[in-house]
This record gives sequence, structure tokens and C-alpha cells, in this order.
Amino acid sequence: MISLRAIAKQYGYDESTVRQWKTKGMPLTTEDETRQWIIDQILVPLRQTDIREQIELERLRKMRAEADLAEAEVLLSTEQLIPADEVQKELTQFFKTFRDYFRTLPNKIHHEVFEQDSSLKVKRVLQQRIDELLTEIGDMKYEDEQGKQGRDSEDENKPNDEST
Repeated sequence: MISLRAIAKQYGYDESTVRQWKTKGMPLTTEDETRQWIIDQILVPLRQTDIREQIELERLRKMRAEADLAEAEVLLSTEQLIPADEVQKELTQFFKTFRDYFRTLPNKIHHEVFEQDSSLKVKRVLQQRIDELLTEIGDMKYEDEQGKQGRDSEDENKPNDEST
């Protein structure tokens, strides 16, 4: 068995680097196996690496990233791209409204439910009112560019009490 210190000295690497090789699977059983692993896993890849090619690939990657960024800025300025924080804000508001609408449903239909004389009729009333509520929520419109609601802002943010 060959020591990590001896390997580090022979190949001109720091001992901590050789420890990393060991964690990557370098065998320490025989000197021949260890040397073969170092050749296959460390030295051959280094010889096959063309530094100029790598530099050119990195430059190309940087240029693509800059082009993507410029394209995103153009799309943003022409309002073809929506910032993620605006989407998150709108979705948060939508789901809050959705929750508020559903929380008012029992208060709006409780009298209608109690008037039913069978569980099947209660089920149908609930299904019908839930479908109406979902349709109403699906028809909601949100703010346009001027910051005004597509429908009356008071009506949109309040649950509909038509069924009471």
C-alpha cells in the first residue's frame, strides 16, 4: 500500500488533493492500481483538455447569457414578458379572493340547504352553488395597465350574495 503523502510527492500535488482523489474512488490496495487510477482519472483528462477551446466555449457561453439578458429586457420593455414578482402578487391576490369566496359560501346558502328534505337534494344544491361560484371566480378580470379594474373593483373583491 502506498501512502497519500508519497503519491502527493510523486505527482507534485498537495496531500489534500490526493485525499480528495481517495474520496472519489482512488484505490490504495497496490501501487500499480493506484498509479493506473491516477493516470486514467487525473492525467489523461488533463492532457485531453484544450485550454484555448475551453476559453472560447466560456466566452461563447457568456455571450449567449448576455444575449439572453438583452432579449429578456426587450421583451420586458415591450410588455411581452411579465416579471415573476408581479405574477406572484396577482396569483396571491387571486387565491386570497378564491378563499374568501369559498369561505362565504356556507353563509350564503345555509338556509337553502336546510330547506332540502333529502341528502341527495342537499348535494345537488351544494354542487350547483359551488359551480356557480367557480364560474363567477373564473369570469373575474384583473387590473389593466391604468391600474383600474376590468369590472367594478368593489363588486370584484366582495363575494356575490345573489343566492341569499
